[in-house]
Amino acid sequence: MDITIRRATPDDAQGIVDVFNSIIEEGGLTSMYPTLTVEQEQAFIESLGPRSAMFVAEALGTIIGFQTIEPFAPWTRAMDHVAIMGTQVYKGFRRQGVGRKLAEASLAFARQQGYEKIVIYVRSDNDTAQAFYRGLGFEPRGTLTRQVKIGDQYADEVFMEMFLEAPAAREAREAAVAVEKPPPPPAREAVPTKEALKVNVRRAKRKDIPAITAIIQRVKPGGARITAEEVQNRLFEKGYWVAISRQAGGVAGWQAENLVTCIEDFYVYPVSYYASVGGPLLQTIEQEARQLSCEVAIIFVDEGMPAAVEEFFRAQGYERRTLDDLRKIWREVASELIGEGRFMMVKQLLERPIMRPL
Repeated sequence: MDITIRRATPDDAQGIVDVFNSIIEEGGLTSMYPTLTVEQEQAFIESLGPRSAMFVAEALGTIIGFQTIEPFAPWTRAMDHVAIMGTQVYKGFRRQGVGRKLAEASLAFARQQGYEKIVIYVRSDNDTAQAFYRGLGFEPRGTLTRQVKIGDQYADEVFMEMFLEAPAAREAREAAVAVEKPPPPPAREAVPTKEALKVNVRRAKRKDIPAITAIIQRVKPGGARITAEEVQNRLFEKGYWVAISRQAGGVAGWQAENLVTCIEDFYVYPVSYYASVGGPLLQTIEQEARQLSCEVAIIFVDEGMPAAVEEFFRAQGYERRTLDDLRKIWREVASELIGEGRFMMVKQLLERPIMRPL
């Protein structure tokens, strides 16, 4: 069965209400009560703010499920990092991967919006829903007794949560203190894990823009808030490659000028995967550069990156250099890109330069 996931619009209100009301009428699955009208649903969709979204799942031209993600407590900035999620799937289409496909879209949106944590409330008598959320990575944190009352019937709710950014913050702290420890062994000498072997490196596509945006936002120092539009513009300006595994992702933009390969926006998230994901990504770019007979590769690294990132590039054969260290023609190219807040790491790709300075 082909399933399409997309953002909901007010025109979808009828289809969404049909799904929602059928689930409410089933009983025992949701805490929503009573049934909704099309007008109520239209108003809800129109009221969604920039950090809220509703995704619908379609099959055979019919809405068969939907998922919402919203700020958990919009009345206080103290909880801007927390979102709340809800999922509804029509009875005849459950256990066919619909919920998981919806979650992929919602979680990508959550990361793009800078959420660090997602919470949900699930009826304690809905074992199927609890199992679904556990499969996504949610963990139960407690039970709210007699939280739901429909008619004269009470039901408890289980409170569940999943962290999106906390692991990355922990990895960044670990990388920040790595400078006090002996440098890790070169990536080429490390024994790759099974997961590290499952890295797909390919040219970036328009559909990758949300993921690229999220990676840059999470890794670039200073909490820079790059937009999807800015990423799209960069895709038109230079070649971008992405590296994808089940547990991490990487991105790099590069261009070749006068036989000099310049690499920018080289980020891997989480940071601890620079060797297993960043390694294949960098090797692919170097292979392309050699095919173009480039003499040297120059990586422009943000000041403030974890020390482990510079150690990764060193393990790949790159050394920190200044403009004065470079040959004249390399220096002319690099000087246009270095800018403020960055330093260069350089690797000579050809032993004998093709273009000799006059």
